[in-house]
Parts: sequence; C-alpha cells; structure tokens
Amino acid sequence: MSKFCPNCGHENKDVALFCGNCGNRLIAPNFSTNFRDTGSSTNGSSTTSKPSNASNDTDWLSCCCGSILILFIIMLIMSMG
Repeated sequence: MSKFCPNCGHENKDVALFCGNCGNRLIAPNFSTNFRDTGSSTNGSSTTSKPSNASNDTDWLSCCCGSILILFIIMLIMSMG
C-alpha cells in the first residue's frame, strides 16, 4: 500500500512520513481520499483544486513558538543556578 502526498500527489512508500517529492508531511492512508485528482469529472468539465496548506503553516508556527519557549525556560533556569 502506498501513501499519496496531499500536496503534489506523489506516490510514496507506506512507511514514509514526508513526501519524497515536495517534503510535505504525509497523512495516514485514507481510502476515500487516497487518489490523485486528474482535474476532470464525468461530465467533461475541468476542475482543479489545490489542498490547503493552512494546517501545515499552523503546525510549523506552533513548533517554532514551543521551541523558543523551551529555550527561554532553559536559559532562565541556567541563569538562576
């Protein structure tokens, strides 16, 4: 079973955590969304959609803020001792 990147559609190994093509964090396989949109529908009209990266931006920001807070606490503890 393979994982498909929600950002670029690249097929990755099932054990991969990040996309080998774009580096996006991969989610667990979901059979309802585990396919690549070809941009066409049954009525012949063309539709394109790009997944939102808002959650990835929020995760990155939370990680940075948490890291800065931890470093600040460590520096505070070291200055007291």
